[in-house]
Amino acid sequence: MANSPAKPEWILLVHQLPPKPTNLRVRTWRRLQKLGAIAIKNSVYALPFNDRTYEDFQWLKQEIESSGGEAAIFRGGAVEGATDEEMIAAFRNARDQEYQQVTAELDALAGAIQEGQRRRNLSRGGITGCESSKDDLEKLSRELERIIAIDSFNAPGHRSAVAAYQRCRKALAASESRGQSVKTNSSANAADSDLAGLQGRRWVTRKNLFIDRLASIWLIKRFIDRRPRFSFVSEGEAIRGAIAFDMYGAEFTHEGDACTFEAMIRRLGLDRDLALRAIGEIVHDIDLKDNKFNRLEAPGLAKIIRGLADLLKDDRKLVEQCCPIFDGLYDLLAQDKLPGDDQNTREKRGEKRTRKRGRKAPGKTKPRSART
Repeated sequence: MANSPAKPEWILLVHQLPPKPTNLRVRTWRRLQKLGAIAIKNSVYALPFNDRTYEDFQWLKQEIESSGGEAAIFRGGAVEGATDEEMIAAFRNARDQEYQQVTAELDALAGAIQEGQRRRNLSRGGITGCESSKDDLEKLSRELERIIAIDSFNAPGHRSAVAAYQRCRKALAASESRGQSVKTNSSANAADSDLAGLQGRRWVTRKNLFIDRLASIWLIKRFIDRRPRFSFVSEGEAIRGAIAFDMYGAEFTHEGDACTFEAMIRRLGLDRDLALRAIGEIVHDIDLKDNKFNRLEAPGLAKIIRGLADLLKDDRKLVEQCCPIFDGLYDLLAQDKLPGDDQNTREKRGEKRTRKRGRKAPGKTKPRSART
């Protein structure tokens, strides 16, 4: 949970965007909104300073500069023209507006679910309606989680939004005649890349690990280097001969809108493994906070990793605890289907799967126990 320091510090992003690409201005504005930044003046945005907000602004600065723009980041104990109390009030007001929006949408969804139940509209065709409501609730839940994560000063609307979510969830549970489990299967083929030059190497990244670096460490240990050694350094430090990742100027880091994990599996030819790609999507949604893939697993995994990081406060112990989590997630995703990866999705991605010889057409398949 966010907390409000007695004397907050602030971090400012000042940027100038080029006329092209034309969508850069909209993309930048949306990212700033997702991060919870408030506008101080034209092209100047502020956040309360901490490791997370510093990292968020650094990645946004890199995106702006890679698109031909200019950006600078400043840290200070005060913002000219505004007191700390005025800044805190502005952040609370911004979060309250977001809380009010999601509260209204949750209450509307709960009302629609209850109305459908009263009309007994959850029979044969109503199951689809019920699943649609579950999808809507998941989206609103992710939006609420995002707002809570950037609510640094405990805006008053937090309690009402959480209460609205609980009401909506209870309404949906009462309306369900039966639950449906999501099948999480995918066929994954091991990447066949020549990784001989990456064996027994030292790998270096920034300390105070979180999702992208932790996932990348797991990827290195399991799929890239059989005998890796890791070092965790402060920003700006370097180790001669080491392979740097998720650092500015590193061998492996963010590329365009891809996080380090995504860039690494793409560069090394591991993105043919659908389970690794799915983990990349989850890591992307947590790390970049842009909901590009809307992975349902992202909010839960983010809470688990954040809880372990706060509890352990030791990077090496955190790696030991998190690698089995990624092992389990990978094994789950490496089954017959990926969550949400239905036939239409696979066809759109150009990943039509080859049917096994002798398998019957969809809808005529025998139960699993009767298959040969």
